[in-house]
Amino acid sequence: MNVLSCTRVFLLVWVTCLGLFSAKAQACDKTINVGTNERYWPPYVVLKNNTLTGVEIDIIKTIFKDSPFCINFTLLPNSLRALEELKHGRVDLMFAASKTRERQAYAHFSLPYREEVMLLYKHAGSANISSLEQLFKKGLTAGVNRGSFLGHTFKALSDKYSKQIVLTSDADKRFALLNKKRVDFVVDDSLVAHHFAKKYTAILPVEQVAPINVNNVHFMMSKKTITLEEVNTINAHIVKNKAALKALFK
Repeated sequence: MNVLSCTRVFLLVWVTCLGLFSAKAQACDKTINVGTNERYWPPYVVLKNNTLTGVEIDIIKTIFKDSPFCINFTLLPNSLRALEELKHGRVDLMFAASKTRERQAYAHFSLPYREEVMLLYKHAGSANISSLEQLFKKGLTAGVNRGSFLGHTFKALSDKYSKQIVLTSDADKRFALLNKKRVDFVVDDSLVAHHFAKKYTAILPVEQVAPINVNNVHFMMSKKTITLEEVNTINAHIVKNKAALKALFK
């Protein structure tokens, strides 16, 4: 696929042909199509004026800047659609992905490039709890990102108490629901929650409950379009840029 070709026959919304490597666009060995459903996921991804910015975008720029690959982004309606497009090779790569056995059936995973810490948050007026199990046994609700993997313990509880799980695709919607007390708790990334806690001062971390999940995140790549040799090349650039990636979080 040429870096200038920003259309496909299926119904996707192109964000932009982000020429992250415009100076060497003609030298690309391959253009990798990155799929994302995120529009407002600060500090990781923010869509503004038809352009994606944020820490995850900076990570991708850092890793791929000296690689043989160019990058285009495709905006998808939700995470389930994004996973389906990757499974069929209509997008090549997704970022901030958790490695699971189910996903490994159709996707390669890169080395981890950062860590995420998923914590439990409450409204100041919500009930006090000391464990996830207590949350569900009290009949309370938890807002969770649709398509996220939050560890095996949380999955077992969410399967058992599925009617108390409120799935959303957008972080701003999750925290708005919590601020209005339409859900009792939210499970989210600590950096994302830090941003929204500035906006909604009634939102607090539940300090009595240990992190829900501490997890490495990876690039997830379609087995239909990305070869193992290309995975190895991407891994080499992750290792090469380890110090620069760490600096992004300072």
